[in-house]
Amino acid sequence: MVGHDDENLVTIGGKVVVEITVDKNGNVINAIAGVNGTTNKSACLLNASKIAALGTKWQPDNNAPDKQIGKIEYNFRLN
Repeated sequence: MVGHDDENLVTIGGKVVVEITVDKNGNVINAIAGVNGTTNKSACLLNASKIAALGTKWQPDNNAPDKQIGKIEYNFRLN
């Protein structure tokens, strides 16, 4: 979550749902932030969520389909 909007992460909260596509090697190869279920579509939260999702690594599985689609939910809250 690097960027000039990082300070905004402490002043806003909400949930961002990211649809991900994962390959057999466990790599997230595509991420769409702000899909159904998202409660805050602020650009800084969407960007932070997409970056986090793309950096996520899952367990590799050679028997899995070439691509699997799922969702990750990120909850941002004020402290």
